[in-house]
Order: sequence, then structure tokens, then C-alpha cells
Amino acid sequence: MRVSKNMNNVGRTASLRHHIVAGFMIVLAAAVQAAGAGKAAAARQESAAKTFLSSIYQHYLGKSSGTAVGVALTNADSVRSYFTVGLASLILEDRAAAAKRGEPPALESDPFVGHQEWEISDLSVDVKDTGALKTKGIVTFTNSGKAEKVILELLRSGKEWRIADIQWDSGTLRGLYRRKAVHDSGATPN
Repeated sequence: MRVSKNMNNVGRTASLRHHIVAGFMIVLAAAVQAAGAGKAAAARQESAAKTFLSSIYQHYLGKSSGTAVGVALTNADSVRSYFTVGLASLILEDRAAAAKRGEPPALESDPFVGHQEWEISDLSVDVKDTGALKTKGIVTFTNSGKAEKVILELLRSGKEWRIADIQWDSGTLRGLYRRKAVHDSGATPN
């Protein structure tokens, strides 16, 4: 009787070990799946941001005097479709104030390339993940034989990306409006 009792305990112990190992494997599989889902979600966000920027910059390949017409920012809806609410407001308010004064707006060049004219080739768009709601786009290209880089700060609005700032070699889009505001107020810049 003692032998069968020990055999019974050995069976229970083996069964318990089996359940513990199975439970551990389930927890491990869930953790791996969650990590994979997080990476997949980040890749989708990065892909969406890259697609957004690529859709903009494809309009710049070639010469501005030829077929590379760029992106037309001719009305409030078009401005708002590319820029965050804050930056779109700066652009639109500056345009309206400049028109009233009969002066050119602060932004006289194309915001996406930083020039009024261009001849772009060797375009490359890359996106660096900096957070779930924020990312950085790095666009490099050759413009009239010179290598250039534009850095775009992107913020997610719902499922879509919008540009919060653009940095060229000469400065930033927001900085352009800051300098204009300081100039218009007559204040001395810091």
C-alpha cells in the first residue's frame, strides 16, 4: 500500500510540474506576443509617418520650373491638412496680416524644401521613432547639385500625422515666425 501511495504522490508531483511549466509557457508566449504587437504598432506608426512625408516629397522630384510643382498651400484647408493646428494658425494669420499691409508673408519660400526654386534628385525619406504621438522625419536630397537635409517634427493627430515644425540649414519654420513677431512688435530679440 505504501508503494502505491508513493507512486500516486510521484504522479501528482509530475502532474503539478507539468501544469507549472505549461502555465509558464503560456505567460511567456503572451509576453512575446505583446512585445511583438507593440513593435508591430510602432512599425505601423512609423510607416504611416513615412508614407505621409513621402507623399509630400514625391511632388518635389525634378525642377520647380518643370514638372516638380511641389505642394500647393493655397488655402486654409490645404495648410491645415499638412500642419498642426498651432503651426497652421501661424502660417494663415501671417498671410492674412501681410495681405492687409500689402507686404509679403514671413514665409516666402516653399516650406518643405526651404527654397523658392529647386531641382531635386536623390530623395530619401526616413522616420525616427521618438514616441507614440511624436516622431521625427529626416528628408535628404540633392538640390541643384548640393546635398541638403530637412528635418520635420511630426505629431500624430488621431490616426494622421501633421507637421509641427520644419528645420532647414537656415533655421526653422517656427523660428521664422518668432523672428517676424519680434520684428513686428519692435522688441529686442533675446
